[in-house]
Amino acid sequence: MAVISGLSLSSDRSAARSTWEFSWPLIAGLALFLFLMNASGLPLLSDPDTHWHIAVGDWMRAHKAMPRVDAFSFTFTGQPWIAKEWLSQLLLSAAYSAGGWGGVAALGAAAVAATFAVLLRLLLADLKAPVALLFTAAAVVMMEPHLLARPHLLAFPVALIWVAGLVRAVEERRAPRPVLLLAMLAWANLHGGFTLGILLCGAFALDALVGARDMAERKVLFVAWLKFGVASVLVACITPYGPESILVTLRIFNIGDALATIAEWKSPNFQAQPMQELIVLVALYVALSRGVKLPLVRLLIVLGLTHLYLRYARNAELLATFMPLVIAPVLARQWPSLRPGADTVQESRLMRRVNALARPAGRGAVALAFVVAAVFAGGMIRFANITPPADVMPQAALDYARDNGLLKGRVFNSWNYGGPLIHAGIPTFIDGRGELYGGDFIQLYAHLTGVRGEESLEQTLDYYKIDWTLLDKGWPVNKLLARLPGWHQAYTDEQTTIFVRDR
Repeated sequence: MAVISGLSLSSDRSAARSTWEFSWPLIAGLALFLFLMNASGLPLLSDPDTHWHIAVGDWMRAHKAMPRVDAFSFTFTGQPWIAKEWLSQLLLSAAYSAGGWGGVAALGAAAVAATFAVLLRLLLADLKAPVALLFTAAAVVMMEPHLLARPHLLAFPVALIWVAGLVRAVEERRAPRPVLLLAMLAWANLHGGFTLGILLCGAFALDALVGARDMAERKVLFVAWLKFGVASVLVACITPYGPESILVTLRIFNIGDALATIAEWKSPNFQAQPMQELIVLVALYVALSRGVKLPLVRLLIVLGLTHLYLRYARNAELLATFMPLVIAPVLARQWPSLRPGADTVQESRLMRRVNALARPAGRGAVALAFVVAAVFAGGMIRFANITPPADVMPQAALDYARDNGLLKGRVFNSWNYGGPLIHAGIPTFIDGRGELYGGDFIQLYAHLTGVRGEESLEQTLDYYKIDWTLLDKGWPVNKLLARLPGWHQAYTDEQTTIFVRDR
């Protein structure tokens, strides 16, 4: 009886300790949330597109309907356009309604915290804590320029679950579990990048077939993966717009050369992002010096992710987060010492503690982390007066335009000011919805604002009946406007310049 009582007491103490035990994913997630939930709103609020995403969510909540034509510009008003990221836009709208810009920052910070907590937890299934932490830290650095409160950020946790589920299915020589389709359902309604998820499903299906042990297994896997692939496409069509959400991706890439005029669709600039270059070089050094060997299809997937990143800077997060999930099981097979639990006898006390934190956190620790995050976020929303930076939201210029009755007229605006204008209820000349405007219009705009090509600025302003301009101060087009008859400069500050048509 005494022995039984003693065992019971020991077990209770162990349970009490484990309840409050933290883990690396929980620590990383909480640290990132607290760091990003800052008074400056940076970097989460440093993108103007966040403004129009909120405005679209506001429109849906007000009209209790889904937009099918453009209602936010005067150049393309009434033209077909869908809110392919409608669920994210509703979440951003709700966050703004509940807590202003602080609420939006809190939602974005929570998405980042969840993303890297999920990534780290998934990597810890194959790799020791130090290696998994190294991959995760590199991913944070690679993603830093794109840590923006926009739909892609809200979709990332489910995107990681989707990719990890595909990888695990290949490793276990089976088709993905049907429950994984829930990740595709969420992804398809949160962000347009889900089309890449469908392509990855096909790539991993090929990986499974190439790695099959014999023809009999290959036939079974072919049928199973085919069923899952078809189900993935069908599930991806369960949106308010059906398969139209898939077709929008094709429209974006049909913009062609005009994509190069949009900052996030340019190739990465390593002079502006030297840490990204350093990480890529270190990864190449390790792969070449240590002889990393990937199966053919897995290697092609990594090369494909690398190509997407080198072609479009916005895809840094795909390479930084998907690639570790793709190669982690292969690394663990090639170097068994990297597996969790390997060589525990020879580990130092510190390393044993580091690896111990790879275990899931206790319920008490999770609850405590959520309480700390909620209290901190609530305090920042209430007292920090979080707002987007001035270079994103030209509030002084908008105040001038409002005070002088300019808002009733049509504006020729900078691309980056399209989001704030839509959020302020002002129809735009152009904004961040590239799939709506198309390549020809974007090229026309680029030529006009850069004062190059054969397009006539004066004719364009007359054709669209432009009454005033809201442009970046340093743009060449302002010098041309200063010489145009019938126009005069009405306002300027360190950031923007406003020209007004003479009446």
